Amino acid sequence: MGATKHRDIVVEAGVGERAMNIAFGTSDGVWRLDKGKGGRIGLAGKVVSHVADRSGTILAAAPRDGLYDISDTEHRIWEGDARCCAIDPDGKLYVGIEPAMVFRSDDAGETWKRLDKIDELPTREQWYFPPPPHLPHVRSIDFLPNAERSVVVGVEVGGVLLSDDYGDNWREMNNGVHVDVHTVRPDPSQRGRLIAVTGGGLYVSEDNGESWKHITEGLGQGYAVGVHINPDRAGEVLVATGERPPGLDARVYHSLDGGYSWNRIKESPLPERYDRVPVVLFAEGSAWIATDDGRVFRANDVLGKWSLEYELKTTIHAASAGGSPSSISPGL
Repeated sequence: MGATKHRDIVVEAGVGERAMNIAFGTSDGVWRLDKGKGGRIGLAGKVVSHVADRSGTILAAAPRDGLYDISDTEHRIWEGDARCCAIDPDGKLYVGIEPAMVFRSDDAGETWKRLDKIDELPTREQWYFPPPPHLPHVRSIDFLPNAERSVVVGVEVGGVLLSDDYGDNWREMNNGVHVDVHTVRPDPSQRGRLIAVTGGGLYVSEDNGESWKHITEGLGQGYAVGVHINPDRAGEVLVATGERPPGLDARVYHSLDGGYSWNRIKESPLPERYDRVPVVLFAEGSAWIATDDGRVFRANDVLGKWSLEYELKTTIHAASAGGSPSSISPGL
């Protein structure tokens, strides 16, 4: 598959010029915020539902197209209906697709293994997606901290899956969680804690998904889509919710106790409500909110002053700055 040089289109920064290294998946390729400017670094004109980056490798999932490596030149390394992607601490690559399946590469995308034990899970035949063609898809892939062989996956609509051997074998972890899972993330500062955002609200597990608790305190909406956990401040979480599918009339909430209670974030210049759920992210020592109209807001402290940092002039679906990525798009 041929390689294409990146086309870089610069947009102006907002307040200040700070060294940053955040990749955004958008309706017009992948953009990066770096050193006070924003520029597209690949896949111009393509919808990108998910991005992941680690140690200089940048992956982008383009629905109904494939998985791209855009670290240097852009080239497709897996062809198909890619919906999400991830890079584990050992450098193994993962792509989640529709219909729901995960593939793994141990050689930087040269070859791929279909992790087909997923097909043998007890409820696999019941997985679905409400709109036609009613096919479930993988929405998130992540890794438990201090468990190097682990893989945790969120399936819409299928639930939470966990592997202890790089995806060769799987268990369903759906005792008490709504199985319309949009994202599931491990808390990097609290061993065993997972947070899942679903079509039925937000859930917290303290035992790596063996059991779940439905959390409602402070949340005014029951359709949860995006979540990100601060790797630098224990217990701090942002969540993006909507009034109804696919996340319309949305709000952002903040937690300081690991997701058990929430307060709404709406201080100016942030919108009081969003037309659709925004991407939430902790990165570069800051909190970030990126919207469907391309605005990128930043705060040193979620409870402090927010500023409009960038306007990318395109819909933002995902963001990553190493570690756990953040996405709010199923790739529709």
